Amino acid sequence: MAIAKSFLMKLASGRIGKDIVIKKRGDKTFLSQYPDFSKRVLTEKQLKNNERMEQANYYARGIISDEATRDAALLRLNVTRNKLYTSLVREFFKEMKDTE
Repeated sequence: MAIAKSFLMKLASGRIGKDIVIKKRGDKTFLSQYPDFSKRVLTEKQLKNNERMEQANYYARGIISDEATRDAALLRLNVTRNKLYTSLVREFFKEMKDTE
């Protein structure tokens, strides 16, 4: 892992393609290789959570895509439009928890 001392690199963070990752820790900027997750094995619980999040995303996107249901959800949840997606996902998980 290289430490960048350039002024421009100190302002940057994120990734460049799938080759280099620019990280910040404290006041230092590090360059590192993009991580390889190809051999990662998810646990049963992680797979279940991924599936639930996929369902929650489908639920929220379905409501947001229809104008009438979106407006009803805005009134029901009493949130602004930019916070609707997060509120719908939260609502989905709460309903899932209540049914279990």
